[in-house]
Order: sequence, then structure tokens, then C-alpha cells
Amino acid sequence: MSLRHQSGAGATLPDGMTADQVLARLDAPVLRVGAEKTEWQCIRDDHAAMAAAGEWSDLLEALRYTDQERVMASGGRRVASLISEGMRAGLSQAVLRQDWTAALAQLETLEGLHDRNPDDYCAAQVVAQGHVDYATARRNAAAQGQLSHEVWSEAALHFDRAETLVTLFDPIEEMSPLLAATRYALLSGIEDGGAVCREWYQDWVDLDPEDAAAHAAHAINMLPGWHGSLSAFEKEARRAVRLTEAVTGKAAYAVFHLTAVETLGDLSPTVDLAYFCEAIADYQSATGCQHRANISAQLLSRLAMGFRKEGAGAGYQLTKVRAALSDVLWNRLREIHLETWTRGTESLAFAMAEVFGPALKRGARIVRRGDGLGTLVRRT
Repeated sequence: MSLRHQSGAGATLPDGMTADQVLARLDAPVLRVGAEKTEWQCIRDDHAAMAAAGEWSDLLEALRYTDQERVMASGGRRVASLISEGMRAGLSQAVLRQDWTAALAQLETLEGLHDRNPDDYCAAQVVAQGHVDYATARRNAAAQGQLSHEVWSEAALHFDRAETLVTLFDPIEEMSPLLAATRYALLSGIEDGGAVCREWYQDWVDLDPEDAAAHAAHAINMLPGWHGSLSAFEKEARRAVRLTEAVTGKAAYAVFHLTAVETLGDLSPTVDLAYFCEAIADYQSATGCQHRANISAQLLSRLAMGFRKEGAGAGYQLTKVRAALSDVLWNRLREIHLETWTRGTESLAFAMAEVFGPALKRGARIVRRGDGLGTLVRRT
């Protein structure tokens, strides 16, 4: 697809080019949604269709196998988690519409699944996660500062039910990262969350050290306002690396700080920028996928934009981030996934100008080359 008419940006970028001029030189593949996200949705939809057809026995078998075998979809997503989401699709759709009556009816259907399979931890996980989803949505739907006692009490009942279901089984004994993830999701609804969050996080990581979802979930709880502080957040990010470095290098550090950006709108002030740039490379290498390459590139582009605006005082930071951005574009990014560029084509154009600007001014175009992007002067 063409980006030439999508930028609407005339702002001057590095080397004096405009965003429109830079994007007009981009001949690499550009997709609205990457293959990874498409695959995730297909897995959800396939298993939602099975649930609608009442194929619960087959669903539980598939859920158990993919969970215990740690089956990974593209982009590092766990297939078991996607299957469970598909099994709860009816509930999720009702919650999205804020149709609480329909949502409760969907929960009753899921409770029937557990009633028929009381000794199956997979059935308990699906139902428990459904209660957590419902309770969280009810709380979030209430206007800020207007959370009624009735809504709070209702949500608490659903968290209690989820806790009862989850504690019927032990994630370690069942060898179930999925169950560990749902137990961790209880933290927002139980009083002693701060006391158990680190233990439950480590259980999840021990069961599946390659799953970035564990780091992302724990990172939120380690931020101020949840169960942590800025110093605790940085300490826990380093601990996450120690727990998983043999498998994914420093990737966990990147996941923690990517989550901070998503939650706070900016990097944590505790970040070690040089260490973070190394971690970003490990984060993408852990899966080798284009989804993570795009996430890395867009964040590094945003950071570089900010450091350029700060001027000479941010020269060191700009140098580090620019080197990391160059590595991603030259060696890792082969196609553009627009859904990951949260600031649209502005940051995309900036990234291309920052790295390829001198060649673009000489008339080059940006093309796919090897495992990344490169420049080419086309002969006419």
C-alpha cells in the first residue's frame, strides 16, 4: 500500500526533507496489520467457532496440549492463551458492548463447562479468567471517582470466585503457565497482592521463561500506584533479566520499559538507556519477528525525536538511540506494520530520514534488502 497521501505532514525532518518526501521514497512492503496479529486473530476465531459449536472436549484437549508444550504463535504469543480467549469470545463481546446481562449469561455457560469437568485445570482456568475479565471490565466501566459500592461489591464477588477456581490447582504441579498467568491476574482484585506478586510472577517465569507476557504483567504492578515504586520497578526489571538471561538475554528489561512507556506515556526516569538499547536488540532477536521489529523501531524513533528536540544536552542519549534505531532498520525491519506505529506516519517518516537521510537526498529509495532495509538509486 502507498503512504504518499497518508502523512499529511509537511514538517521538516533531519536533512531538510518533509515527511511526504521521505514516505514517497519508501518502496519496502507496508501493511496495515502484520501477519503476526492476523495469525493471533485467526486462532481466536477458529476456537471461538468451536466453542459456539459446543466442541468443548476438543477445546480442552487443545488447550491442555498447547499450554503444557508451551506452543508459540508468531510474535511470541502463546497459543494456549489465544485458545482460551477464543473460548471466552462470547463473554468478551458482551463485555465490549457493556451488556452485563449477556455477559453474566456467558459466564453461566462457562461455569457449566467447569461443572462438567471439575478435575480439569483448563476448564477452571477458562472460567476463572472469565470472572476476572468481567470484574475488571465492570470496574473500568464506572466513571472515575464514581465507582459505586454495588459495582465494587459485585466485582469483588467475581474475583473471589476466580480465586476459588484457581486455587483448586497448583500451576507448578500442573506444569501450566496458563494457570500461573490467570492466578497472577487476580492481583488487581485481592487485598494481599503486594505480598504475593513477586512469588507468583517467579512461578510464571519459571514455567515459561520465554513468555514476554509475564514481564509485561509484572511491570505494571511494579509501577507507582500499583504495588511498586520507581526504584522497585528498576530493581525488578534487573531481576527479570537474571531469571531469563540464559534464554532471552536482556529482553525482559526491554519488556519492562516498553510496558512503562505504554502505561505512563514515557520511559521510566530510572532507565539505563545504553542497557535498554542492548535489551531492545535481544527483545527482537528472541522471536525474530517483524511485529517486534516494528515495535522496537517506532519506540526508538519516538525517543530520537524527543532527544533531537532537547538539543545538545541530549547528545549522548541521541547517539545511543540513533545507533539502536539504525541497527533495527538496517538489520531487522523488512516490512512496515502500521498498527504498531502509534503516532502514525510522523514517527515513521522521522525514523527513515534519521537513518537514510543522506542517501535520500541523493535520490535513493528505501527498499527491502536482506534481513532489513537499505537504499537504492534506481536507474532510469
